[in-house]
Amino acid sequence: MRVAGQFRFAAPPEVVYKLFSDKEALLSATVGLHSLEEVEPDRWKATLKIGFGGLAVVYHGVIAITDRVPNERFHLHIAAEAQNSSGEAHADLRFLPDGEGTVVAYEADIELRGAQKLLPSLARGLVDYFMHGMREYLARPKGRSPS
Repeated sequence: MRVAGQFRFAAPPEVVYKLFSDKEALLSATVGLHSLEEVEPDRWKATLKIGFGGLAVVYHGVIAITDRVPNERFHLHIAAEAQNSSGEAHADLRFLPDGEGTVVAYEADIELRGAQKLLPSLARGLVDYFMHGMREYLARPKGRSPS
């Protein structure tokens, strides 16, 4: 399934670009992300728990960033497996100057295999939740946890 969109941040591209590689920001903003361990630069092991209706599925996988052009764009690859399903996502993110802010434009292909099917509205909802979470994390005073 393909999802695409854009989201505006009230910070310059170099700040927003760094935000998308910040472990604490990713843990705070990503629905169900329980752990994120860097195994080498631009590569992390992750554990993600996602609920589908009355079921919860725990995925273990790898997140990798490639094709970096600092402050402009990168490619994100996520591959994860659970007991009876697996998933993979490829996303291109572009960090576009917009006045004093930044527009993050994304295009992603998401595929889940197994018992659960990802509905387009759910996929878009997860991306929107993540983008809002990243924007809220950026707006927090440094060193302050969410209430």
